[in-house]
Amino acid sequence: MKALRFHGPGDLRLEEVPRPDPGRGEVLVQVEVALTDGTDLKTFRRGHPVLLGSLPSPFGHEFCGIDVATGRRVVAANSAADEERAGPLELLNGAYAEFLLVPEPIARVNLLPVPRGLAPEVAAMVEPLACCLRGVDRADLEEGSRVAVLGSGPIGLMLSACVRDAGGRPELVGGRAERVVLAPLFGAEPGDGEGADVVIEAAGTEEAWQRAVELVRPGGTVLYFGGRERASELRVGTYRLHYEELTLRGSFHHTPRHVRAALTFLATGAYPWERLITHRVGLAGVAGLFADPPRDLLKAAVYP
Repeated sequence: MKALRFHGPGDLRLEEVPRPDPGRGEVLVQVEVALTDGTDLKTFRRGHPVLLGSLPSPFGHEFCGIDVATGRRVVAANSAADEERAGPLELLNGAYAEFLLVPEPIARVNLLPVPRGLAPEVAAMVEPLACCLRGVDRADLEEGSRVAVLGSGPIGLMLSACVRDAGGRPELVGGRAERVVLAPLFGAEPGDGEGADVVIEAAGTEEAWQRAVELVRPGGTVLYFGGRERASELRVGTYRLHYEELTLRGSFHHTPRHVRAALTFLATGAYPWERLITHRVGLAGVAGLFADPPRDLLKAAVYP
């Protein structure tokens, strides 16, 4: 079968590899569609401290496909992580391929049938949306809270929808004009974020991490959602942190209950999730897309 494998930063190769043979409890999925995301783009450029194993590594983690054994359309999250986060995560990569083997621990708790009528391209968004739902939970916002979201990409728009659904008032801060116009479709309005009750950093840049702690009101909460390099640091004024009693939190990954909630949320059609897909490519087009992303790229659907 054909599969993309990550050999190192900037080195993504389309190769012929053996088709996986499922063992006990494992599920072989024929991939219908995989989606690109910001994490994959960052990983393509610099690798990743958590999500990749030994090189060369399978690549890609958002997908929808057909369970070969049953013929059902399914999606899966990329780990079986729970709230305890005990031990290292067994992570699922390899969605940029014709077939993908879902390990038993993940298949047991995070492999879900796709609701009838839900497009595979939308169902494949279950993993990032699950992460967003958990992030909003960790932000612990109150009804009517003004929530500034820094980052206007797919994650920023998903977070906005999750904030609105949780009773908050999302405000999308910064971003390109062609992305900001989508804000109202996902329950948000453009704004400057100054004095927000909660600030969610969703860009994963040094500038956004620093700006988040500057924007939040005294007594407010900053949620750091966008990951950064292992050696990066954040400068926080001790006066603000101590005397203004700020709360700083991180949010990484998802849990099974968030994965299930995300699939239900997608199936409601409450937001135009399909608008997040702006490009369509085959496996051979992924490396070029990551090497020189189009300005209007949000997510690309990848068809094996």
